[in-house]
Amino acid sequence: MRSALVVGADGGIGREVVSQLRTEGFGPVATVDQRGEVDHLIDVSDLRDGSAYRRWTDSLEDDGIPDVIAWTVGIYPRTEPARYDARTIGDVVDTNLTSFLVFAAALARVQRRDSRTRRLVVVGSQAGNTGGTDAVYAASKAGLGAAVKSLAREFASLRLIANVVSPGPTDTSMAAVMGDRRAHYESTIPLGRFNDPREVAQVVVWLLANAPAALHGTAVDVDGGLVRR
Repeated sequence: MRSALVVGADGGIGREVVSQLRTEGFGPVATVDQRGEVDHLIDVSDLRDGSAYRRWTDSLEDDGIPDVIAWTVGIYPRTEPARYDARTIGDVVDTNLTSFLVFAAALARVQRRDSRTRRLVVVGSQAGNTGGTDAVYAASKAGLGAAVKSLAREFASLRLIANVVSPGPTDTSMAAVMGDRRAHYESTIPLGRFNDPREVAQVVVWLLANAPAALHGTAVDVDGGLVRR
């Protein structure tokens, strides 16, 4: 039976990924979240806490990493650009990007010792491609996508298949802050609606469970036809 790890399992997409992995027959499905609401491998109360994060990655190196990993971490600053400061920027970039790079380094170390083939799917955002409506969030997600593409070359030699899923606007807690702007955003999407988190999770789980290994180092858009690249 294949095992799975979902990082960011307390978010709307992360919860759906956990549910669908279990339906797909994965077990156990270990999770890492910030609220402790899901059965978890370890409770990381704040991914920006460097010492806590090092303890977690050290434990992964000691205990081993499951067969498939879904990275669904992301926070949105909800701050007007004129109110940005170094702390706000650092919080978003550290959570959305730096935490993944630290994890990727630990994952590479494990893969060098362990010849098992593993799969990694990282949930980015179309904001990283279009610029979105928040510069800091968009920059962090653009960096995340670029990091996976860059790491894909080394990961291939380590028997680690890695891809990015880039959702467009999705019905999660982030969408709830849009208020009256939601109707405008929906009008720009050919399907005329936001993604259901279950739709994004379906693509993530397919990449983890059933996609051909030749699909590696790429980004899969789930956006109702928004970008069409």
